[in-house]
Amino acid sequence: MSFKPIITKNSTGQNYSQINDMVRSLNKEQQIKTFNGPGGSPAITIGKYAEGRYGLLISDDTGLRRVLIGQAPDDGRPGSWVSKEGEDVITLLS
Repeated sequence: MSFKPIITKNSTGQNYSQINDMVRSLNKEQQIKTFNGPGGSPAITIGKYAEGRYGLLISDDTGLRRVLIGQAPDDGRPGSWVSKEGEDVITLLS
């Protein structure tokens, strides 16, 4: 993403459109970042992981979500949780 300066040669509508495009790009960046692991499954998710919940979610090599640092999915309380092998941390907290 790049930010372009607003120039006076553009019409007001063009400048508003450019500003809106930049704000949409920023909002997208702030929502979620996913890093895929082997096989293309999400290994690390940073940001919004569920409706209205934010945190760092780490999956094991099978794709099972094992570590959550952030807001609990049920009530939003902050914390850090690690599930036992074979258990999904989000399912356990929901």
